[in-house]
Amino acid sequence: MPQLDLSVFPTQLFWLALTFIPLYLILWKVALPRVTDVRESRRGRIEADLEKAESLKSEAEAALADYERAIAEATAKAQESIREAGRKMSEEAERQRDALAAKLGEQLAEAEKRIADEKARAIGDIGTIAGELAQASASRLIGSDVALDEANAAVASVIRDGA
Repeated sequence: MPQLDLSVFPTQLFWLALTFIPLYLILWKVALPRVTDVRESRRGRIEADLEKAESLKSEAEAALADYERAIAEATAKAQESIREAGRKMSEEAERQRDALAAKLGEQLAEAEKRIADEKARAIGDIGTIAGELAQASASRLIGSDVALDEANAAVASVIRDGA
């Protein structure tokens, strides 16, 4: 193999140095500074984007906190409105119950009065009915007519004696 031949080593080393040294100098003076500049600008953009993202994150957290606070306030207001509506409905129901109780009390008193009046009338009519019944019974039993006044008097005397 010609690469391993020691007689060609000096010429190979000469051409290696002749190509490698200019190539190294070009890379060191031209290409590497450009790569370094691109890398630094890229790092600056990334850091700026990270800072911007951090500020946007803090703004989003603040907006979220405001949103949660607004939700909590709205919930509290809604619950207060519900409690107030419940209280008003309870008061209205109590008022209607009281009005109904008063109306039912009036109707009960009126019904009791009517019952007492009917009872008194019925008790008053018992004497008249008993007199008419006594007149009819006596007429059938004795075969002659008995006066209504006489029958009423007989019933009244029996009621007095029985009382």
